[in-house]
Amino acid sequence: MDPFVWLGAFLGTLSCVAYAAAAVAQWRLAVLLPGPLTERRPLAALLTRPLWWSSVLLNGARAVFQVGALAFAPLTVVQPLGVLTLVVAIPWAARLGGHRLTRREFRGAFLALFSVTALLALAMTDGRSEPLTATDGLIVTTGTLALLISGAWVAGRCPPLWRSHLLAAAAGIAFGVSSALAKTTITVVGTDGTGALLHPAAIGTAVVAVLGLFLAQAAYQGMELGSPLGVTTVVNPIAASVVGIAFMGESFLGGPIGLVPAVLAACLCAYGISLLGARLPTPR
Repeated sequence: MDPFVWLGAFLGTLSCVAYAAAAVAQWRLAVLLPGPLTERRPLAALLTRPLWWSSVLLNGARAVFQVGALAFAPLTVVQPLGVLTLVVAIPWAARLGGHRLTRREFRGAFLALFSVTALLALAMTDGRSEPLTATDGLIVTTGTLALLISGAWVAGRCPPLWRSHLLAAAAGIAFGVSSALAKTTITVVGTDGTGALLHPAAIGTAVVAVLGLFLAQAAYQGMELGSPLGVTTVVNPIAASVVGIAFMGESFLGGPIGLVPAVLAACLCAYGISLLGARLPTPR
């Protein structure tokens, strides 16, 4: 393997560790502010908490490492590393919460990790992609924003468990699409210089990623960490692959036959996530 790809994988690993730390910080914040972020007052309270700004800084570090990783390695190498977030974050959150993982949670974490790994392998593309054109960048950005806003609207009218899962899925879409947009931004900046920062993909990367940060925080409200984080971890690479295949000229390595095991892996992952629990943690 090209040494630069190894460097990209290393930076991708650092990105996962930073994301795990950010997820734990957001979950701890959700413990302190367990109510849904559907009104101005809870949102204002969120912005006054140091934990929120810590999570923002950690997510910023994640984004920097992610951009660096994508500069040296293709999406198909960087995105599968996202499973490491679950490995780091779930035990960490359990320790901070003052409890050990139960057998049910261990089983759920194992099934989620196993199925996410299989799903990521099945969802891989050939990695030979072209950057988004300005038109496609605008379509992807506006389409994603419309999907996220409508998804958040629907989630706000659902019971707590479904609300969390829908918001987590929306956050996963945001992070996955922002990775694809960032890949285009890196490529265009390399050829056109700083003028490429006006490309819709560059603007979309920041806007979609920030919206994803708020959606992820809302998904953790009143929930244990593993369930929403597992949903986000699954949806993230799938969203990136969809953009890569639909707009960037990549192709699905699994072909039509690979769709069957991919669906089975997704079902197994859903079952594993359901075992991770959805109880409201108590502040410590």
